[in-house]
Amino acid sequence: MMRRAEAGAIIAALLALATSAPAAVAAADDGGPEVPATRPELKAFLEASKKNVPRLPMPPLSPADQEKMASASWSSADWSVYNNGRMRKYYLPAELADVSVLRGDDPAMTLGNRFQTMLFWIVSRANNCTYCMGHQESKLSAAGMVDDQIAELDGDWSSFPARDRAAFALARKLTYEPDHLGKPDIDALRPYFKDVEILEILNAVANFNSMNRWTGALRIPQEEHRVYLTPTAERFRELMSRQAPLDPQDRKSGRICAKPAARPPLESRAEVEAALASCRGREPRLPLASGDAARAVMKDDSAGPVPAWVRLLAAFPKAGPARVRLHRASETKGVLDPLIRAQIAWIAARNDRAWYALGHARARLLALGQDDDAIYRLDRADLDDLPARRRSVFSLARKLTVDPAFVADADIQAIRSHFPDREVAEIIFQVTEAAYFDRLTEAAGLPLEP
Repeated sequence: MMRRAEAGAIIAALLALATSAPAAVAAADDGGPEVPATRPELKAFLEASKKNVPRLPMPPLSPADQEKMASASWSSADWSVYNNGRMRKYYLPAELADVSVLRGDDPAMTLGNRFQTMLFWIVSRANNCTYCMGHQESKLSAAGMVDDQIAELDGDWSSFPARDRAAFALARKLTYEPDHLGKPDIDALRPYFKDVEILEILNAVANFNSMNRWTGALRIPQEEHRVYLTPTAERFRELMSRQAPLDPQDRKSGRICAKPAARPPLESRAEVEAALASCRGREPRLPLASGDAARAVMKDDSAGPVPAWVRLLAAFPKAGPARVRLHRASETKGVLDPLIRAQIAWIAARNDRAWYALGHARARLLALGQDDDAIYRLDRADLDDLPARRRSVFSLARKLTVDPAFVADADIQAIRSHFPDREVAEIIFQVTEAAYFDRLTEAAGLPLEP
């Protein structure tokens, strides 16, 4: 484990000599993974992440793709040649693989790429996801932000307009404490943003949380061509991050570790039933399109009522249908057992306190032949009576939902001992999709359908 004094020495050597970074830091034997606490430490960690050993084998890169990757900038390159895109394209069915749907591209989305990228950086910092942070650093630089401005994202945000600060605060809370986000947090945005802009923020932050859980869980290495070891202004060299999940108890020990999320114990079955009943009668925090309007946007002529989450996304005529297709495909496409998919959705929603999503997960489980006793049994911490393969999935689902920074090699290896690699990838993907659906639907306060 790299100590803070050692990290400082390594950073100085790296910045002075521009040599290769050390191997990426692993989790400590006596605590969580180490978190870069300052701007220079973060740069060293980003550089070091180029040496990450991925938890699934990295697909080979063809000579043609190597040439494309070397010659094109991120903004114009084919997403599938980058390490994340290659992993998704190789391990996931085509309907689940395209990363472009995770960053809105829609005429109704008006906040701009630079603004979304700042949100992505904050989300990734809160999840300690070095791969996504590294990409956002590159994108922000390409968008004209200088290093000091990027460093200020990690600080008190006082240099940013009040409008930006409100969105940043929402992004961090929805990332790290989705179970504590409520109507006042949405209302805090209303002086600065229209309802459709608030929805754009929620959709983006939910998508970015999804992506962090994919790249972080698989420990995808950073691309070698990216440049991180740049000088840092003196005023940022020792400034501690305010966005990273730092454990203050470790600050005096010389090693800064990730702070576990403070989620309360799961509620009783009676409390869950009461919460679901309340969810059915609540008023949404953002406008929903009518059923007919949503069908027109989605080009869907199916019979029956249109779910609230589809009516919500109908605000985006291009990105909305693409996101609906992806979520629906997550339930049906691929080779993973449908029961495991629905069980992951339940476990994630329970831990996120996402009541709308929980109601949908329950409906899926009932349709698959599960009764309520079997469904609520998933809430137990002790699952020793289950087969080891199921226990490995449920354990990862909980950890990746609540504490993505704490997922370790052993968690993925436990699943690989029971499932082929493509199913392992689909298991991880199911948790990432739940992270999106939970955050979007609960932040929007959607009413659960009867």
